[in-house]
Amino acid sequence: MLESAVQEFQKRYQLPGIFRVIDWHRAVREFFRPVERGGQMGTNFVHADESETSLSLLLHPDMVDMNYAVDTEGKSYLPEGHFDKSVDPYGRPSRWSEGEGHFAIEIAATPEGVVGKARSGEAQKAKRPVAAILKYLTLWHDHVLEAFPPGKVPPVEEVTLRTEKEMEPYLREPLSPGWKTVYGIPRLGQGTEV
Repeated sequence: MLESAVQEFQKRYQLPGIFRVIDWHRAVREFFRPVERGGQMGTNFVHADESETSLSLLLHPDMVDMNYAVDTEGKSYLPEGHFDKSVDPYGRPSRWSEGEGHFAIEIAATPEGVVGKARSGEAQKAKRPVAAILKYLTLWHDHVLEAFPPGKVPPVEEVTLRTEKEMEPYLREPLSPGWKTVYGIPRLGQGTEV
């Protein structure tokens, strides 16, 4: 949903800038691989499973009571191979979220809210994935700032359908003379073009 929101926002408003959605767990998917594929987990990353329970135990252990942890398994209606798991560990044709009806909804198949082996969660297992995503997010941040220091945006006429002149008042320092808030910019494709 977030990818769609970014795309729709940009198609309507055409603002120059860097806009990104990151499924952080996909960015460091190799740290969530099961042992047989070179990782440290016993199972592939799914919802409220070993991986997510390990993360919860590391990040907020006071909120996790392992006495209530359960192991479950989702129910799929098609043979393996068409849809991938949560962090796309196999590179299959479709992500699990790119379809509906090919698996049972959680309330029917896993009403506990767990789709995996939560009882295998351990805080230690989450240390490397958390360190890796923090390092990656720092790298991403630094690359964006290097390319576009504060006050600089990508070339307006190369990343939007607007002109540099049209965008000039919206790109000024907020509250400076001639500045206009982006909330007032006319949307494109909605019958409100300039």
